[in-house]
Amino acid sequence: MTYVVQQPVTDGLLLYNTLTCSMVLLQPDEAADLTAQRELIDRWFLVPEDHDDQKLCRQVRQMAALLKPAAKAITYYTIFPTTGCNARCFYCYEKGTKPVTMTSETASKVVRYIVKHRGDEKVKISWFGGEPLVNAKIIDQICTELREQGVPFRSDMISNGYLFDAEMAQRAKDLWQLQRVQITLDGTAQTYNRVKDYVYRDVNAFERVLQNIGLLIAAGIRVKTRLNVGKHNIGEMAELVELLHQRFGADERLSVYSAGLFDEEHNAELFAQRMQLEQQITACGFARKLYDLPKDIRLDCCMADDDGSHVVIAPDGHLGKCHHYLDREFFGHIDSEERNEAILRKFKERRADIEACATCFYYPQCIRLVMCHTYTICTSVKQQEHLYNMREAMKYEYERYLKNENHYPDSINV
Repeated sequence: MTYVVQQPVTDGLLLYNTLTCSMVLLQPDEAADLTAQRELIDRWFLVPEDHDDQKLCRQVRQMAALLKPAAKAITYYTIFPTTGCNARCFYCYEKGTKPVTMTSETASKVVRYIVKHRGDEKVKISWFGGEPLVNAKIIDQICTELREQGVPFRSDMISNGYLFDAEMAQRAKDLWQLQRVQITLDGTAQTYNRVKDYVYRDVNAFERVLQNIGLLIAAGIRVKTRLNVGKHNIGEMAELVELLHQRFGADERLSVYSAGLFDEEHNAELFAQRMQLEQQITACGFARKLYDLPKDIRLDCCMADDDGSHVVIAPDGHLGKCHHYLDREFFGHIDSEERNEAILRKFKERRADIEACATCFYYPQCIRLVMCHTYTICTSVKQQEHLYNMREAMKYEYERYLKNENHYPDSINV
């Protein structure tokens, strides 16, 4: 089948089907004669040569969508305490947006909205910005009032990490129920300080952020470090990874991964350099599980077109579906139950299939939205990255299976 991914391991060959989401291990003799393995036919790893894989995928997705229960509550909230930021990165997609800061009155309304719409479910909050810590007092207020209302919640955050200190890191752990922070590093000290261009006059903001990563880890908060890679800094990223390794060792609470900037992510030469960097990250023990092996066929692209369980709350109380649209395309407001259904449908609109879809292994897990700027184009480089992530996830799942063979869940058939 088009959707079968292969990954050699020490004791055989792993096959994973991105449509059925099953994985099998073949011993070397089994892998030498695939057609003799009846189970591969029964599990749709092998199909007739004239089989229309893409048609079947569409049918399965349509059926799965019909059977999927509708969301009964909103359990995932991306909240902007502010759209203001203390950094001035040249690549920021929010550049030129007028800063808006959430008030105490609006924060209380946010809490009431969450209480009203969460049902009896636990809530997940993602703090976003701008730089959310610029308005940390609002995070304090929302979390305090949620606790007073008896709302169970946990949170994560996208931050540049600059404004943390020891006291705030502990408060984040205890009050904010912060489990993970994603912090971007743009290179070694000189490049980082130039790219971030903080509004302060620190001699070395880079060193301050590294210290704060240490404070977060010490508080028991996981730090996901994103290395933004472009032609301007790829040459020094190996040095940065080594520096992180020397500073933090292979601490299990720290993970590191690379990401391409702008259209450079589709550059084949840069991608090859990034893959070398990923090998170094793995060798240093930083390559934690950053990509989950899918357990089901994908029905939603992301929070933008989900079934209604997720909303974005802007600093002024407007409701949206995607944090990339922080000042427009709102479907409602926390003060009202009215919803602009046209906007909601707009975020669900999908791009038409392209010729490459017919032969792409990732098709059952790929949904490209008209409103999404991140996945507007598909290139061979993007497919290679999907393949790399998939194979890494396969290896992770198999290693986990070997360690917990007697307690492994049935959701993946190994």
